[in-house]
Amino acid sequence: MAVRRVGLDIGATEVRLAEVEFSGKGAAATGIGTLTAFATSPLPRGAVQAGEIVDVSAVGSAIKKAVASHSFSTKEVNLGVGSAGVVVREIELPELPMHQLKTSLPFQVQEMLPMSTDEALLDFFPTAQKDGESTKLLRGILVAAPKSVVSQHILAVENAGLRPVMVDLSAFALLRSQLTDDYRARIVAYVDIGARVTTVIIATGGLPRMVRVLPNGGQDASDAVATALHISAQEADEVKRNVGIGTQVHPDYQAAQEAVLATSKSLVDSIRNTFVYYSGNNPGEAISHVVITGGGAHLPGLGQFIASASRLSVSYGNSFARVQFGKKLRRDDLDGREAQVPLPIGLAFGEAS
Repeated sequence: MAVRRVGLDIGATEVRLAEVEFSGKGAAATGIGTLTAFATSPLPRGAVQAGEIVDVSAVGSAIKKAVASHSFSTKEVNLGVGSAGVVVREIELPELPMHQLKTSLPFQVQEMLPMSTDEALLDFFPTAQKDGESTKLLRGILVAAPKSVVSQHILAVENAGLRPVMVDLSAFALLRSQLTDDYRARIVAYVDIGARVTTVIIATGGLPRMVRVLPNGGQDASDAVATALHISAQEADEVKRNVGIGTQVHPDYQAAQEAVLATSKSLVDSIRNTFVYYSGNNPGEAISHVVITGGGAHLPGLGQFIASASRLSVSYGNSFARVQFGKKLRRDDLDGREAQVPLPIGLAFGEAS
């Protein structure tokens, strides 16, 4: 029996929904789905800042408009959260039945967090098992999301008349959307560059090992260009993409290119430092490749900049790596929207426990 799930990604500039059909329960884990619907709706400037919802009413209205513009078969959605305030780190815990382990998380991790465990929603995703000195240990990813951030997301979704059945980390959704057999066999860094937030996830054998959310994105370069040339945000975004990085430009646009380079260097340094940190803590587990996605990744020259800084091969992600198209949705319908597709598709691939 076919199962349809909807993924909802709330970005800084728009909301995005993708509905994916699977051949049966469990098919999402490693299989291919069918993309049956995709919709977006713009957000007012400042409604979402650094991955956190500031204006619940505006976001709820945008979600409602996006849903109304297409035929979605369900009002249940898998919701992504990916602000810099979400703590994600690899830890080792004594092996317990998963229910007991998750119940004990507040007591086991309270010293590791910059917030009280009473103020956080905690989850643990095991990735490996190992022998400790006196007991078996589970290695995995701890996620601690501020309740205030999650509650704002849930409230916006409910205001739109939808029901969130799963709240997922956006980084995990990014990984799922890109996870082909080739990448499962390698250590790969996935970098999603949004408008205000960049998500880096490093995976080994298809399992997440490190996640970092950086409070920088493509819009920072646009803002810098707007300031340098005293132009509007919309004009600055167009200029940014015209000048890019490392190209010859007219003297009138030299200041714009310098602004793009300065902000891009800051972002790339943070990405590279994340790679260095991972390598330093995991000797012998070198990253072999970098996959970049997101609207900010398509700045001309940025891919080469990341490759040069990290000394790693870099390629653009395949937005449709794990989906085919349904009868009511054609590939041509998403021309120009490829950068916005991976996260909501990856969220649809998530299965609520």
